[in-house]
Amino acid sequence: MSPVMGGYVAHDRAGWPVTVVAAGFLVVSMTVACTATAGRVGVRKNAESSGDAGDRTDGSADGSADGGADGSADGTADGGAGSGAVADGHRVNVLTYNVCATDNRDRTCTRDLTRARRKVWASRVAGLIRSRKVDAASFTEMCYAQVSLLKRELPDYRFVWYGIARGGGDKCRLLWGDLTRKTTPPDGKRFGMALALKGRIHGSPLRRMLKVDRPPADRSAKIHPRGLLCARTVMGKRRSVSCVTHISDTESPRQVVDLVERYAGGRPVILSGDFNRLPDDRQLAAVYGLGLGGGDYTEVDAAPYGRADGGAAPTTRGGRKIDYIFASENDYRAMGAQVIRTRPELSDHRPLLGTLVMKPRVP
Repeated sequence: MSPVMGGYVAHDRAGWPVTVVAAGFLVVSMTVACTATAGRVGVRKNAESSGDAGDRTDGSADGSADGGADGSADGTADGGAGSGAVADGHRVNVLTYNVCATDNRDRTCTRDLTRARRKVWASRVAGLIRSRKVDAASFTEMCYAQVSLLKRELPDYRFVWYGIARGGGDKCRLLWGDLTRKTTPPDGKRFGMALALKGRIHGSPLRRMLKVDRPPADRSAKIHPRGLLCARTVMGKRRSVSCVTHISDTESPRQVVDLVERYAGGRPVILSGDFNRLPDDRQLAAVYGLGLGGGDYTEVDAAPYGRADGGAAPTTRGGRKIDYIFASENDYRAMGAQVIRTRPELSDHRPLLGTLVMKPRVP
């Protein structure tokens, strides 16, 4: 890396500069590959970064909340990340993050839930969202208290919450109650998933519990409730739908896609979250479009021609790629993806950041 004012320029093996890192983010590893998507050439990046941000005033409301104020970024993003118009469409930056807010049965997040790390959680995540100019962020395995903390940092974002379980509620209150008094939504379900959207929310969100439509690999295993959350917003000048889901082996991707499509009604869709499946899993054919045939979505970290990329950067500490950002192939062109490593680590997953460009409408 070569130092520059406010950051560093990373170079590829041929010596060409590939990114400028600013606003306190440090790229510690990066691979660059050319990707042909929908007849155009883009860049796929897998980067690991860390960052921070300052405190902000308190936001408001629960469920779907309108923020206020303006949202200038804390820093400039590298590569193609940067919201706004480009030559052939509107650029949309999307982040998805499984935050492992109450640990899990394997206790892989125990070290991430110390008070020191919980105290910086909201400022670090908000700093990442602002510096990368994220338009839509989705969160899984989240406590409602974390939504409250993020609203303080991101008052100009609108938040939509879906509490799917009471089981993790006590842990949410015990772990996060020392940082905010707002730990419990009106329905009492403190553990679930959320969307943070830059655009205004239109109409009623979709909050849906998923059915168990596949037998579990381990018949004796406890089946945890899983859900889907969607909201209608505006991307560029077009009414669009943003969704987040968290499924296991007992819920099929097909079930999720069918629910999303009925809610979207033909509008552009961004579908993200933790799918608990590797890229080459045959069940993801229901989502992937070009290359696997059967699905109608592109993926920000896809291989050339929209195929699933088995070599994509892992999104978990254990080395697996199971978190995804999909977008309706008729409406979006994938421009690249990055896996971000926070310092300190805040979950056993890592944030996945993707950039999409809206395609022109076809009459």
